[in-house]
Amino acid sequence: MKVETKLALNNMNKNKKRTVYTIISLILCTTLILTTMLLVSSIRNGVSENSNIEYNDYHVILKDLSAERFERIKNKTYIDKIYIQKNEDAPLEKANSRVSLKANSTIYLKYDNINKVCQYTDDIIEELNLSELEIIEIGNICKFNKKMLAMNGLIDINIEIQEENLKCMTRFNYSPIISLMVTLIIVIASSLFIFILYNAFLITINERKKEYAILNSVGGTEGQVLKMIFKEAIAMSVIGIIVGGVLSVSLSNIVLSNINNILNRAGYYFRLIIDIKYIMLALGIIVINIYFSILIPSLKASSTSVIQGIRNNKEIKNKKRKTILERILPTEGKVAIKNIRRNKSKYTLIMILLIINITTFISVTTYTKYERETANVIAEYDVDAEIPIITEENINSNNVNYKNIFKNYEIKYGKKIEYIEYKATTYKHFLVEPTSSIVNNSGVTIYNENAKSLKMIIIALDDNTYNKYIEKIHAKQGDIIIYNNVLYTNNIKNEREYKYNYSHAINPNANIKLTLIDTRVEDNENDLANNYYKAIETTVLDRECILTDEIIDGYNEVKSWLYANNPTLFVNMETYNKLTKEAPKLFESTDGYLRVKIKCDDIIELKNYIEEINEEQNLNFGIDYYTLENEYKLIYISLIEVILKVIMTAIIAIGIVSTANIMNASLIERKEDFNVLYRMGATKGNVKKILIYECIYVFTKAVVISIILSIPIIYKIIKGMENVLVLNKLLIPYGSIGIFISAMFIISLLITLWSTKMIKEE
Repeated sequence: MKVETKLALNNMNKNKKRTVYTIISLILCTTLILTTMLLVSSIRNGVSENSNIEYNDYHVILKDLSAERFERIKNKTYIDKIYIQKNEDAPLEKANSRVSLKANSTIYLKYDNINKVCQYTDDIIEELNLSELEIIEIGNICKFNKKMLAMNGLIDINIEIQEENLKCMTRFNYSPIISLMVTLIIVIASSLFIFILYNAFLITINERKKEYAILNSVGGTEGQVLKMIFKEAIAMSVIGIIVGGVLSVSLSNIVLSNINNILNRAGYYFRLIIDIKYIMLALGIIVINIYFSILIPSLKASSTSVIQGIRNNKEIKNKKRKTILERILPTEGKVAIKNIRRNKSKYTLIMILLIINITTFISVTTYTKYERETANVIAEYDVDAEIPIITEENINSNNVNYKNIFKNYEIKYGKKIEYIEYKATTYKHFLVEPTSSIVNNSGVTIYNENAKSLKMIIIALDDNTYNKYIEKIHAKQGDIIIYNNVLYTNNIKNEREYKYNYSHAINPNANIKLTLIDTRVEDNENDLANNYYKAIETTVLDRECILTDEIIDGYNEVKSWLYANNPTLFVNMETYNKLTKEAPKLFESTDGYLRVKIKCDDIIELKNYIEEINEEQNLNFGIDYYTLENEYKLIYISLIEVILKVIMTAIIAIGIVSTANIMNASLIERKEDFNVLYRMGATKGNVKKILIYECIYVFTKAVVISIILSIPIIYKIIKGMENVLVLNKLLIPYGSIGIFISAMFIISLLITLWSTKMIKEE
């Protein structure tokens, strides 16, 4: 065995505590990088396995496409796959650009780049040259594989009319987030890795400077010292990488298990994938980081002169200046500040670690808070689904009784389903008197003699819901309730911006009288439509109108863009039925049909159940699922949240261990300083107070700097979220941040007090 190897092993054995600290730092840093790579490879492969299944990997569906239109789009270079469905009952058939259609068919397209779904779809829609009627019905003509797109990060994707043009819009595109996150994590982890290992090796080398200097004095060369240091590093690195690799596999399995618990309701499952490409990349990063971490300290050690190595006083600096803080602090506090100045490099390292921990926590928790809150606020519905229209005819023809279906579901899964029956109309015109009560002309039609009407949708509530509503707003039985808050939206590029700025359409202090009117121009009528109306004689509306800003549970959609710019009328079922009988010509065929809103614990499970019974019993029981897409959205956000929290926890753990390491080494180097204090009459209690003051000073400074650094990060998060939703309040989790900072202070204090055990009074 060569002499350098023997000396390296002897040094490691001689200072076991320092060796253990360095190996722990290596293990934690290795675990962080390997776990990140394992999660990335597993999630990417999992998304591909779960969603890119043959015949289910399409991005967009074009309904009832003619042969001529298919010819115009089939050769687009960005189309990767084409599936054709000749009729509703036919299976999907894989095709290529050479195929020709014989009749109208439904076409399923997969693009070559999922991140450009909106861009490619816009191009196809432009190529189709849709008619005016088709533009109105675009939502039925062009559909998306929303489940697959949501799991790849494209949330709330739809075709909408924007400035008289059709545009593919998505609420937010998370698809680049994993790639961006991986890049940032590698950069941050590598920087942290080098920083921590550099300091771990630097501390180890500084403690042995005397030994290296003596070795030089007896004939040891710089090359031998370098070899000895590198062999120590290699031995510790091998242990760190092996243990870190085992831990990263275990940690990745735990994280994936939590992710699967989140995703299993959506039918997704991720398994651990050990991709050799990612492993080699991770190992390459780790080895490079270790090399650069040890290079500079080892060069310093090998070139240290004998005298300087024995004195070991190169870093001691003492600047003579007195701050206001020093004047007001007791003696221990003054000594603490002077000690921090004399050992500035050590305390700067501790401060940087604290800043990294606190800033990381503030940034991650704020980001996840905004994502979760905006996902909830943006939801247009506070019910999960709806049975659109129920009549005696469709019940008899389909042999469907929704109450029996829900009852069987409750028995099978042991979960309660709530349902609310109601009826609704399309927009109706109501003459409003006095006209002075109207303070916002949005949705208002002006007639001769300054008569004004407002368009309003009428919603008839079942008795139970109506009674809850009037009790909530302190109204009387039979009153007409006018909900008059208005939501405005703006479409920006390929994203929708929601501005929750409410404006009251009707003055709440006015005594409102409503008259149902017919605005349709009769045959041979020469008057313009906006100057013509016919009042409908009815006594049903001769009752008190209650204006309110509050909405009853289950009808959150009237606050959304679907009902923008117009108030909504709520009445009981009796009033509604009387009104439809007295003015039958004004109510369309779909008006007056019963609809049912549904609330359940698990909308994904309910959807799967409905599909199952439709197939088993050959039913045609249709439901509109309102919160299904939002569930996928929340699932995706939860996935990102789990990954970010795991990484954040790893960074914090590394920071705490490294802080303990640096603090421990600093106190060992200052052993002689403490002995001087003891000889001057200081007690162990005085020394503890000095160290506590040092801890408080460094921690307070770190917190202030962290908050300053977090402000631009939070600002960028908020500005980024404004593409999704403009909120009138900050969603910074002050409580969680306060608890974390307090916990970090307690941990720092405990590390300080624990480190004082090695200071022996002489």
